[in-house]
Amino acid sequence: MIDLHLHSNKSDGLDSPSQLIDKALKSNIKAVALTDHDTIDGNHEFVTYAEDKNIIAISGIEFSIKHEPDRDIKDVHIVGLNIDFRSKDLKSALKLQSDGRIKQKEDICKRLRNEFGYNISFEEVRSIASENSVGRPHIVEILIKNNQNLLKEYTKNELFEMISLGGKAYVDREYEANLEEAIHLIDNAGGIPILAHPGIYKVNDREAFVKMCIKAGIKGIEIEYPYDKNRPYYNTDKASWAQNYFPAYYSKIADKYELIKSGGSDYHGGKKNMVIGQVKVPDDYLLKIL
Repeated sequence: MIDLHLHSNKSDGLDSPSQLIDKALKSNIKAVALTDHDTIDGNHEFVTYAEDKNIIAISGIEFSIKHEPDRDIKDVHIVGLNIDFRSKDLKSALKLQSDGRIKQKEDICKRLRNEFGYNISFEEVRSIASENSVGRPHIVEILIKNNQNLLKEYTKNELFEMISLGGKAYVDREYEANLEEAIHLIDNAGGIPILAHPGIYKVNDREAFVKMCIKAGIKGIEIEYPYDKNRPYYNTDKASWAQNYFPAYYSKIADKYELIKSGGSDYHGGKKNMVIGQVKVPDDYLLKIL
């Protein structure tokens, strides 16, 4: 069993890269990939710590992609597997990506405070996140902590929607790589560009969307994924349906278009009772990834 979608505390996870390796070993996982959001800062520790251990550690990243609603690209992520995390071009692009990410989250906090009257500051949000990877989960955590009376009618999912694309407090990023740029950066770093968790996207035609991503250069697609534990299906009456439907659907799509198959838990550190290896990704996927 393998898990090719993990997050550390270098982005919005709770565990260090080394702790992820230790937890995977305890669960008898054969291979893992670190795919932090818009950062490669944890990869050196991740692969180095695993070197003398009975596990394969794969360097990776998860790119947030520029929104292009006219192409159905809304909150889409691209995973890069087996990347050279020493790539100078990748590091330069990620500096711009990181700066855009941080400025966006700062602007969202300002809107929440100044326009909607919530008790929140970017400084407090940043204090619970790693240095360069402030994310929406951190904003929601502080929103709930500081505004219990004001937000008692909201679910956590509704708060995420409030600060996501189309939400009333959303702010776009000043810089974000588009689909083709992210794929190009992953390719140039020797990696494999993978369409992450395709079932979560709100698109008009799922197969047409995958074909567009293939045209842009996608080489693989995530098949196994915990749809029942993540937005937009978590705690809804569609959770079981999504978990049963999407892996089977996208496996057929992968076969049809000869895409590399990948998958993973999207583990962030035990939230929602998640564990590494949650979705039982088959070992044989490694044959086309390594």
